[in-house]
Amino acid sequence: MTTRRHGEQRWGGRKGTGLLIGAVAAGLLLSPAFAGASEVTLYSARKEDLIRPAIEAFQKETGIRVTLLTGRAGELARRIELERGKPNGDVFLGTAAGITELLRQKGLLEPYASPYAREIPEEFRAADHAWVGITGRVRVLIYNTNRVKPAEAPESYFDLTAPRWKGQVAVASLGERTTVSWLAALMALKGEAATRQYVDALRANGLKVLKNNTEVRNAVARGEVAVGITNHYYYMLQLQEDPRSPIAIVYPDQGPTGMGTPVFSITAAIIKGAPHQTEARALIDFLLKPAGNRLLVEGEFEIPLLPRVAVVGADRGIRGLGQFKKAPVTQVQLAELEPTVERLFGSIFLP
Repeated sequence: MTTRRHGEQRWGGRKGTGLLIGAVAAGLLLSPAFAGASEVTLYSARKEDLIRPAIEAFQKETGIRVTLLTGRAGELARRIELERGKPNGDVFLGTAAGITELLRQKGLLEPYASPYAREIPEEFRAADHAWVGITGRVRVLIYNTNRVKPAEAPESYFDLTAPRWKGQVAVASLGERTTVSWLAALMALKGEAATRQYVDALRANGLKVLKNNTEVRNAVARGEVAVGITNHYYYMLQLQEDPRSPIAIVYPDQGPTGMGTPVFSITAAIIKGAPHQTEARALIDFLLKPAGNRLLVEGEFEIPLLPRVAVVGADRGIRGLGQFKKAPVTQVQLAELEPTVERLFGSIFLP
């Protein structure tokens, strides 16, 4: 039995097909095995293929059918706001805490203190339990080893304004939420004036702004630029695609006076008034249990926030929490500064 509705994809233990409608992936697939079962609707800013293993495992373990709607975080947030009072979604999965925190401030999230969230570091949880971080991504530098010797690789974001890197650095546009979060982290730790000066210096040095992080890692791997500012898992995705890729990774600003490397969290939250509250809580719990969380970490190459889940890619230089100097900024601090980042730099970080 197969039916279709705009903007949704229902999972039934097999891969569905999708149409692209606006910014939201569409295509509904219902398996007879789940007919009459309880259900939960997930609004996910994470790509379908990255979260599929966790969704399928959740369905198999609980018998709860998942209806998946994917799209950009901002588009999904606007949908949640439009549905205020009569939501169609149950759970929101965001790519960074900024938009999720904004939803919380607008009263659009339902607090839930999952017993499995206790091991998540406090900085990755909302104080009122309205959202919780489930995995992390680290803002690193990657470089082309054919163009840059390890001893000459940049050690700091701030090294990239030097003449050595003129026209040789790429970053994703503000369409990528982690670029927004990265600039928010700089602003939180260095101040607005210093961050503006830094951005001006990067631009004067020929910074290349590309559409997304995939374009950044491709540009580095092909040698079109020497260095990319991106998230650690794009390094892993490149090596998965081509293990012979001439790329290496740097955790920047690790020295005694360095600000540390920012970490951003994928966030999960229950939508206020969700029609399937019990099932929504079960999904949150599953994503926070080691077995379910491990599927997210392995599928997305992100770092675990749970201490009992192993880091993927340690043999390739990937480090977990506690294995590098992390920038001392909370997810809420980042969220509070993201509107300022978009106002100041929205017209600059365009592809």
